[in-house]
Amino acid sequence: MESGNVEHADGLGNGTRRTKRRKKTQAEPPDALLRFLIEHAEYDLALLFTKGQYILYQRVGRELRVKGVSPATLRAAFVEEPVDSGWLSPDIVRCGSGPAGAFVVKYVPAFRHTLQFTTQGRQTARACVVPLPGLVFAGVNAPFNGAHATYYVWAIGGSQFDPKAPLFHAPLPNMYNDGRICFGSNAVPEVGRESVDKAWQLFITSPFTGEIVGGKSRLHPQDVRNLLLTLEGAERYPVEDVAAFEERSASYGKPKVKTVSDAIAKFILKEEQWV
Repeated sequence: MESGNVEHADGLGNGTRRTKRRKKTQAEPPDALLRFLIEHAEYDLALLFTKGQYILYQRVGRELRVKGVSPATLRAAFVEEPVDSGWLSPDIVRCGSGPAGAFVVKYVPAFRHTLQFTTQGRQTARACVVPLPGLVFAGVNAPFNGAHATYYVWAIGGSQFDPKAPLFHAPLPNMYNDGRICFGSNAVPEVGRESVDKAWQLFITSPFTGEIVGGKSRLHPQDVRNLLLTLEGAERYPVEDVAAFEERSASYGKPKVKTVSDAIAKFILKEEQWV
């Protein structure tokens, strides 16, 4: 009986070990398969993506060399054709790609523009040549209002672009509080270095309606068009009239948007501290 008990217990122990061994084997196939491929598969180079890192395996004769590679190195390796932006507009101050997609930032110096306004009692838009402050026109390939791209316009003071310049609401209708442009039924082009001028022209030459006209002027807080119409033929925009952007930019637990850099980080790049 004792021997039988011992044998029975020993059998259970072996079975338990075998069970554990089987479980361990079942948990290992991905790693085991990877090791087998690394050691026995016929290849010159192999790239492993793991936990946000890139590891390159290179077989040189019987030797296996391993090293980490950067995303920039991979990009250069996979893009065989040369990268050439072509001739760019001199007022493009920043461009690239972020979490929301490709983006472009264009600076439009203070200047006089021919604007069209629709007003009550008029069947056709009224064209006026009015001065505007320096404007920052930014686009990102993120969907908005049925379009596949979103464009923003903000104003800055001064005669030159400065990413640290205080931000103001652009004194124009048809823009939301965060600066997003409402293009209405117009077809908005995708954001790109080659298309940003087309998007800007679509915005600045299209008739401005009576939608979203408040909060853009200190003298005329209800409707910025009333100020713009009085500026017809003037040489400069009264920059002391523009409304500071930060006054209405705060959200619970988030910093205020005070500068151009802040706006790009929040609305275009969607950096973590702003979202």
